[in-house]
Parts: sequence; C-alpha cells; structure tokens
Amino acid sequence: MASLRKETDRNRTGWRLQFRQGGKRRSLWLGSMSKRAAEGVARHIEELVRATTANVQPDAEATKWANGLEGRIRETIERWGLVDAAPKRNDDSDRFLAAFCDRYIRGRTDVGVATREKYGHTKRFLVGMFGEDRLLKSITKADAKSWQRWLMQQPVRIDKDGNVIRTMAESTASKHVKRAKTMFDDAVDARLIDESPMDAIKGGQEVNRKRDFFVGRNAAATVLDACPDHDWRLIFGLARFGGFRVCELLNVEWGDVLWDQNKIRNNSPKTGLRFVPIFPELAPILEAAFDNAYPGQVRCLERYVRDANLGTTMNRIIERAGLSPWEKTFQNLRASRRTELEERFPNHVVNSWMGHSAKVAEKSYLQVTPDHWELGATITTGSAIAAGGVTGGVISADLGQSGSITNTKKPLKTLGFEGSECLETDLSAPPTGLEPVTRRLTAACSTN
Repeated sequence: MASLRKETDRNRTGWRLQFRQGGKRRSLWLGSMSKRAAEGVARHIEELVRATTANVQPDAEATKWANGLEGRIRETIERWGLVDAAPKRNDDSDRFLAAFCDRYIRGRTDVGVATREKYGHTKRFLVGMFGEDRLLKSITKADAKSWQRWLMQQPVRIDKDGNVIRTMAESTASKHVKRAKTMFDDAVDARLIDESPMDAIKGGQEVNRKRDFFVGRNAAATVLDACPDHDWRLIFGLARFGGFRVCELLNVEWGDVLWDQNKIRNNSPKTGLRFVPIFPELAPILEAAFDNAYPGQVRCLERYVRDANLGTTMNRIIERAGLSPWEKTFQNLRASRRTELEERFPNHVVNSWMGHSAKVAEKSYLQVTPDHWELGATITTGSAIAAGGVTGGVISADLGQSGSITNTKKPLKTLGFEGSECLETDLSAPPTGLEPVTRRLTAACSTN
C-alpha cells in the first residue's frame, strides 16, 4: 500500500510517495502539487507495481499516465522496471506530420509496394489540409472531423473549363480515414501523442457499387478488335478473361506461362503467388502475343514500365471501339470475370484463381448482369422444373454471350380457379372425421 506525506526537503516543500516493490522500499519525490494530484500518482504507481508483480498489462489509465511522463519521474520508474524504456530519438522531426508519415510508410515492410503507395496518397491529403510542419499533438478531434469533411469536397474529375464534375466518393474518403487511423494509432504506440484524434471519426462504407459496370462478351470482343497491337490485346485479355489486377499485368513473364499445365503463375505484388488457368478465351490472345514477342523477351509486356498508367490509353481504346468508357476501368473488367466464373465453378475454386475471399467478392466484385434480369423474368424456379434452364443451382445459359435466352417456355397458366394461388394438386376431400366439415376446399381457394 503506497503512502503519501508532505515534507520539506532542502528548502522545498512537496509530496513524497513511498511504497514497496518486490520486497524493496521505494521512495519517489513528487514535488509541489495538490493532494488530489498526488493521490492520483499514487494510484497509478500502485497499479504499475501490481501489473509488474503479476506480469500482466496495467490498466489503460495507468499506461496512458506513464506514457505521458517525461523527465525525472519517468526515468526513475523506468529504472525500477515499472514501465518499458521509451525509445531514444536522435531528433524530434517525426513529431511533425509529414516526417512522421514518411517514417511510418518506410517502416511498413510487411505490405506490398502498392499498399505503401496508398498510404502515401493518404499522407498527401493529411499534409494538404494541415501542412507538413504541423505538430501531431496539436491535431484535435475537431480537426479530424474537419479533415473528413474536407476530403469529401476534393475534386476528382474536372472538365476542360476547370469546373468540378465529381468530388471524392464516400468510399474513397473512407479508405483514407481508415489508413489515417492506422498511422495515428502507431503515433500513440510510439508515445508521440497521448490519444489519436482520428478516433473521433468513422470511415463509413468503403465500397461504391454505384460505379459497377458489367463488360459483356459482345463489348469485350469489340474492344479487342479496336486494340492497336498484340500488347494491348494481351493487356485487355488478361484483365477481362484472366481476372488480373492492373498492378499484376506488367509483372507477368513468359516463364510464368506454363503451357504444358495450362496455367499462368501470377506472383501478385498485392496478395502473393497464385495460379490462373489459361482460359479458352485467353489462350489465342496469349499465343498470338507469344508469337509476336522478340527473341529473348522476358516480360510479356516488356515495352511498359511496371508502374505505367494503363487506364488512360485503355479508355482511349474503348472510345475508339465506339463505346463509352466505364468507371473503374480495370476493376470492372476483373469484376466481370469474377461474376462469370461464379456461375460455373465452386466458390473456393474461383477464390483461389482470383486471389480474394468470398466475402471480398460479395462486397466488391459480384454483379447483377442484364442476363440475370432476363433469366429472372423468363425461367421458372423451383423443384418442379429441373429441366427449365436451371440445373443444380448453376445457370445453364452462357451468360454474356448473346444477351438473349432461347427455347424458354412461358409459364403455364395457373390451374384451378381464376385469381387463386392454388396449384394443380389432388383436390379430393380428405376423409371426414368426427368433426363436421365447416368449409369446402374450393371455397377456401376462391377467397384467398
């Protein structure tokens, strides 16, 4: 049990805290402060002693108090082993926003290059509002809320006259908020700040399904015909029929094409190694590109650097094909392939090929296509019509091939009384029991 007493020592008056730790008597000079403040220090010290003795984590309040200490008291309780030693720093540069973000991003060696680039985008928006030399501890929860509102006002598309066509989507802003939360949590762990101002805001929905677009087979064939060379046919083919992410396209090497196994090795910078079949739609595109490759060519798309921006040129090709470019150019190509494969193969198989989970697919990729709507309006569902176009839960029509369904039968007229919901069943009356019959079956059908 810690004890407090007020004393005068060397012409100074203040509080002294005494307690026992592992059989040793400790004495800590607190100095001049109110009795209430001294009692608070005693309470935190008792909790640190208890946690150290039991080899458990102290409660959050005591940890926060200890992390906020500097100077003599902090050094003393570190020496006694009540808290871990604070990391030594050569300077305080990472207490400023831009320097801290740079250090954090450099230290994220556990993620891919693409993820670090995304953190860099979030840093750009943080610095854009607060400035490079803003002290982390000076950013308040109110500032964080203002930053979130500011994000939603940032233009992402401007016309030739400088007018803003569209501002940042809620889903994009939510991703920046999530990354900012992660960075500021690290600042708390590094004892640069006591608490994260980003805890005051919520990210919201991170997926914007309003920009979904299913690229059907007819549209895909039109774009392929408009591609200027075999390289661009391969880029489009890998994205639309292979389901490759845009960050994966330029990494594929000819050595990754396992012709004898009908597989492509995809060493994704985002998710790691996976294998993708050489799908029948992709095979002729891949073979033509191989035949036109120069001797000794290593990468399938050697003429482009690995971080090239392919979206702008792809949109021009789509326009040349007489189509309007869709939003999320490459992601919608990949989503279209995922949706098709979902109709043909078990979920775990498609997950392995595409490199994401079923949960992610439902959240970000799977789409309702025009053919789904047409099938829903023309094919009767239920256990009694196994031959009506649905077999084992898999749609038998070739989705996206033609956009029309042939040989579909119109639903039979409802049997029974007009306007009723009764189906053709055995309408004979059940055996009469002891209770009198109070209502006939036909009367029941006609009134429902």
